[in-house]
Amino acid sequence: MSIRSILMAGAMGVTLMPGQAVGQSGTGATPAAATPNPFAITNVKRVPVSKAVFGDAAVIVNARDDGFIEVAAAGPTKTVFLQLRTMAARAWVDSTSRMMRARPRRSQEPKNYRADIGEHRSSATMAVQRTITNGESSYSLSFADSATGAFTVPIESSEADVFLAIMRKAVTQSAKLLDKPDTTARADSAPPAPKKKKPAAKRTASPPAQTPATSTQPAGAQPAPTTSKPATTTKPTTTPPKPASSTPTPV
Repeated sequence: MSIRSILMAGAMGVTLMPGQAVGQSGTGATPAAATPNPFAITNVKRVPVSKAVFGDAAVIVNARDDGFIEVAAAGPTKTVFLQLRTMAARAWVDSTSRMMRARPRRSQEPKNYRADIGEHRSSATMAVQRTITNGESSYSLSFADSATGAFTVPIESSEADVFLAIMRKAVTQSAKLLDKPDTTARADSAPPAPKKKKPAAKRTASPPAQTPATSTQPAGAQPAPTTSKPATTTKPTTTPPKPASSTPTPV
């Protein structure tokens, strides 16, 4: 089994199980005070970002939804756990990226560059170091904890790029988790969704409407019955005959 597999298994065992120390004495084993498990199940949501080996150190990086990023590094002799603020980690990633892209003047004297980030309200730190000698760069990762000391592991240039990309991804993921929707808002307080406009239906030409006969009757009135008048008959006018003249004729 390679040393990287052993270190990765050690990092998984140390970070995923509650830490306990067992002291030996003449009377028997006495458990020491248990240290809090950094990966204990709580209300904080964690999203795994990476589990990788850099040099002789196994590193686990998680993003959380409370504005923090977890970094657990297991070196050859010790393990360091850090909780970094998301905004501080973003600034550290930007400054470390500029440090790695810098092109200083060629000099025979070695030049050392270091990008540090510390845990909030703690003395635990993490750093990427770059040493330039005669134009050639060498890199290393450093993890420190006030309780157990520090360790530094040399890494390749490609490993430094990968580690920086992992931290950038953790920052992005943690920022997305912070923008989670508010589930406590009432449903009626949400703005109504915009209505989709239906496409206008094509109208077919209708036949010309016939105009009904106009009626002067009010609406709702029964139509008056039509009464047919009898045809009028014209009687012939007869003139009475004139009476004969009664004047006597002379004899």
